[in-house]
Amino acid sequence: MARFTELIKNFDKIRDYARDFLVYGYKCRSDYTRKSSRSYDNERRRIESYLAGYIRGENSSRGKNLFISTDTGDLSQNPLFSVWETKSFTINDCLLHFYLFDILSNHPGLTAQEAADTLSNECLSTFSEHAMPDTMTVRNKLNEYVEVGLFKKIKNGKTLHYYINDSLFNQNLPDLINRLASPIQFFENVTPAGVLGSFIRRDSGQNRGVFSFRHLFTSHTLDDEVLIQILSAIQEKKMIQIETCGSRSKNPFCQIILPLKIAINVKHGRRYLLAYNNRKHNFFSYRLDYLKNVKVLEKYDTFQKQLAELETRLSHTWGVYLGRKNYMEQLEMILSINESTEAYVLTRLKREGKHGIIEKLADNTFAYRIEVTDTQEMVPWLRTFIGRIISINGSNKQVIKQFLDDIERMTHLYEE
Repeated sequence: MARFTELIKNFDKIRDYARDFLVYGYKCRSDYTRKSSRSYDNERRRIESYLAGYIRGENSSRGKNLFISTDTGDLSQNPLFSVWETKSFTINDCLLHFYLFDILSNHPGLTAQEAADTLSNECLSTFSEHAMPDTMTVRNKLNEYVEVGLFKKIKNGKTLHYYINDSLFNQNLPDLINRLASPIQFFENVTPAGVLGSFIRRDSGQNRGVFSFRHLFTSHTLDDEVLIQILSAIQEKKMIQIETCGSRSKNPFCQIILPLKIAINVKHGRRYLLAYNNRKHNFFSYRLDYLKNVKVLEKYDTFQKQLAELETRLSHTWGVYLGRKNYMEQLEMILSINESTEAYVLTRLKREGKHGIIEKLADNTFAYRIEVTDTQEMVPWLRTFIGRIISINGSNKQVIKQFLDDIERMTHLYEE
């Protein structure tokens, strides 16, 4: 029987479990149908060990539900950063990490074969019981560290020579980190891949944070690995292959798309990938937390053309629905706003109304008109003006009817 361990080999797996238990959460044992009850117990134990102090349980008729509980007013660091420290490693991973740095420090410019020979002859020869890593294993580890920037390789003829990337090991780096500790702590909670800032501060001894955050979207860190791959593809103007799966979907759907931009809803925290689907010849938005298994493909020749078209569409969108080409929906809302006592409402209408036009019809009466790709996206914002709306009309009759019906039902509920 496999022994339980808190470490896990594939981060995608812990991402899935963390999302199931904590983000889309409130799952109990009877809800977990993907594997056995023993698997549920193991994954629950992992989550509770990663996030000790933040996990709460609540008993219901279905069983005990787990959820993450935090007070963001007292939270100076994202507790989900701890899931990035859960990846397991092999004996060779640990051995090669230290020995290769030592070998290249004393013998810079070795080939993979020479590094493997040095490892065998100078480092491991006294350990008769230890299996020697073969040349291919050493080469793979060298190339892995080249990819992450720890090493660099220089080609001489047909041979690759490896060196430590000295630019990363500047002697003044610790002093720089100490001086930038506060900015790093701020940006680690508001920018993508903030876990890197958390590791930098922790390794420099700057563990105590000086900021607290009113809106801290902790689950973002679960998607940062996917986000970095997408941003790299955007920078290189390359296509990507992705698997998409919603919170209720069990079967991932594979697509090939051209990534163009990342959009972030600063109020609710959701992040979206805006992309062009060459097969369907249209633009789409994808929730970042629904994406997995990103694979970067070949370069796309007309990247700038598609990006320019996207920017044109964004000038007419309300949210992230990019719509169909040359098709817009119209909306007109007549509002009663007391100019002397409710000037702040008019200011808000101008600030939040995006590319809409405001026209004064009479004293304390204003018209707000806009063309958007999807009126439905505006509904939550339109609801905030209930009580001041005199009339509302639009080309999307179904959305307008639903909006008015909701107000009527709400009125009946208050009357009762």
